[in-house]
Amino acid sequence: MSLTFSDPGNISTLRRFRRSLIATLAVLGVVAVGAATSTLSQGPQLRISTIDEASAIRTSGSTLVLRSDRALGEVQASQIRITPDASFRLDTTDLDVRIVFDNPVQAGTEYRIEIDQVRPRALGASASWTTTFTTPPEEFFFLRKADSETELVRVVLDGSSPEVLYKAPGIISYAPVGVVYAVLRDVAGERILELVDPASGGVDRIAMAPGLSVAGLATASWGTNLIVTVDTDPRSGLPATSRAFAVLDAVGTRTPDIPLGADGRPLATLKVAVSAVSGRVVVWLQNQTLVLFDPLTETVLPLGVAQELWGFDSEGRSVIFVDSLGTVAVDLQTREETRVPAGTLDGFPVSHEFTTQSPKGDFYQRVLVPGFEDGPPFALVTVDASDGRQRRVVGSLERPESMGSLGLSANGQYLIVETNPETTRVGFAGLPADVVQDKTELVLFDVVADVIAQRFQGYSFSW
Repeated sequence: MSLTFSDPGNISTLRRFRRSLIATLAVLGVVAVGAATSTLSQGPQLRISTIDEASAIRTSGSTLVLRSDRALGEVQASQIRITPDASFRLDTTDLDVRIVFDNPVQAGTEYRIEIDQVRPRALGASASWTTTFTTPPEEFFFLRKADSETELVRVVLDGSSPEVLYKAPGIISYAPVGVVYAVLRDVAGERILELVDPASGGVDRIAMAPGLSVAGLATASWGTNLIVTVDTDPRSGLPATSRAFAVLDAVGTRTPDIPLGADGRPLATLKVAVSAVSGRVVVWLQNQTLVLFDPLTETVLPLGVAQELWGFDSEGRSVIFVDSLGTVAVDLQTREETRVPAGTLDGFPVSHEFTTQSPKGDFYQRVLVPGFEDGPPFALVTVDASDGRQRRVVGSLERPESMGSLGLSANGQYLIVETNPETTRVGFAGLPADVVQDKTELVLFDVVADVIAQRFQGYSFSW
């Protein structure tokens, strides 16, 4: 017998189907009720947390995103505990709690984040969240004399031994560029610019066109571009210029691009500062004009007149220099000026020299204290406690010594200072090159712990 649409078919089969359907719906209902009950009783669950750990130790404003399994009610800053302590801003959007750190966080550190009473936007119980993230260790570079050669050394602050990246006679400057390193050497009065690959041991010399010779190399690159100074003569097609500012693409033509000033001449420089963090480039010209250079557009923006250029703050946001009114930090984004007040140490005035600034706004300075009778001055590194009152960080008033360059890691966690037991009337700048190479020591100061962490025999460091 064949069924038609009007045929009711087998009654028992329909009954079994109905019972099966009712049972299935009942089970699904129980599961749904159970899931809903479980969801309401458990509260919101943390599904994933993300942050760029490497960027977080170098720049302010890094964001930790905590994603929930459901829409959230508003979360207050008072509900959040961060260990170690770190200041932050808070934003809650739908599924995310976004913790924005005001300053770079510490390197080589595990951070624990706890949030109490996280509530759903709809009905349901609250929940507590806990998550962690670990930041990578900081690293820096320096030069070290090794018999008749010079070593380029990298130090990773994870307890490992320093690593020699390259060893050759006459290394005077260097700059990381991608996965290789640019190295400038002085051999018998000739400046040689090389690209070095420590992984393969390969060394590639960069040839200069007629009329051009490399005079200097900044210790930070701009992308794949090296920031250099060159000497030019008429064979180059340009006016003869000493230490003209130039940009050299290390993976492109490898020919120095020499910007020209308003007078049609190359920019003759006294000093170039490049931030490894922000990539900004500031040039102090031989006429004492200070300019901001944009490598993308090759535009030159005047910043003022300077008696000395110290460089950037640790994050590369502000340039620090000396003008007619003293030491000043100028924010390159807002043009806001912060004047560094005249300093006193234990009530006695000190002479300000090299200055840098931490992300929290603390100024670290090399200062000079007059010596005994006609003796050389005492050099110290201090931090501005408040209103110009200085607190000693590195150095001693028991015996004169020289202090060279100093620099903070991007997050302000560590400070490196060049120290030398020899001294002159003008300090470190007056030391002969062989004394600098033989006797200079790098003091690594842990700003957070407020102690000297390590010492390294070497000079010319960079973060």
